[in-house]
Amino acid sequence: MATTTTDAAASESWLTALCAREHARCFACRPRHAGGLGLRFRLQPDGTVCADWVTPAGYESYDGILHGGLIATALDSAMVHALFARNVVARTGELDVRYRQPVTIGCTVSVRAWLTNAYPPLYQLEAEVCQSGAVCAHARAKFMST
Repeated sequence: MATTTTDAAASESWLTALCAREHARCFACRPRHAGGLGLRFRLQPDGTVCADWVTPAGYESYDGILHGGLIATALDSAMVHALFARNVVARTGELDVRYRQPVTIGCTVSVRAWLTNAYPPLYQLEAEVCQSGAVCAHARAKFMST
């Protein structure tokens, strides 16, 4: 039987501890002044994790548009943090991203992720990047615990 977000208890303390221990040098989490994206994930009451983020200049693909690789990075990082909130350390095994519309540079986006199924050591998650209320990208992924 699958474990969903309502079945597995999430904890802000697990999220904080595992992020510090496992992701101290993570590009997505590292502060901007240290060369990272500066994503800071928070646990929500519904068990999802989310981060608000102003898309950085200098990471464009087309003029004024955030590079798709950074969108994928943010989605992947969000899903890792959704697992951290459940005291799970896992690595990305498969990542499928659907880009729905461009993400504008210099504007705030929200990235959130949630666990959909758990069959330890396999975990399935989803995530999305939203800007101005619209879903710009959606991802599904499989992670394997280590």
